[in-house]
Amino acid sequence: MTTLSQMYPASSYAMEERQDAAKSLLNELGHFVRHSRSLASMMPALILSGVMALVITAVMLATQAGVAEGFVGSWMESWLTAWPIAFPVTYLVGPLVGKVTASRAAATARTTLRSKGLAFGDIAGASSRVTAKHGLHVLRLKPQHNFSAV
Repeated sequence: MTTLSQMYPASSYAMEERQDAAKSLLNELGHFVRHSRSLASMMPALILSGVMALVITAVMLATQAGVAEGFVGSWMESWLTAWPIAFPVTYLVGPLVGKVTASRAAATARTTLRSKGLAFGDIAGASSRVTAKHGLHVLRLKPQHNFSAV
């Protein structure tokens, strides 16, 4: 059995050369994207909007028209219509959602930090429970002012 590379050795060399050129082009593109701040900032929004538009258009088309002949063509057409709309929305709204989420997380962290720790009432309550349960006299703090929040 003879293969094409045995029959045409020059074509296999040309194919390897094209593959090497494609790999170097992809490497250059990856290097450019990694070092380009504007393109690198767009990549998450581009990927997210592309995948979400792909899924949403498939679901909407399947529920409205059903999966029939020509489904993939109609799906690709609706996806290519939806993605240019979804990408700018995702790119512009994404940072706003991130800021809202970060401020909400910071507010939760402040509330959590505020609720931790012992207050004067906690110490006084613990010392009175020890006295009642074990009969031990625990040093009790007596504030000069009422510091309770209630």
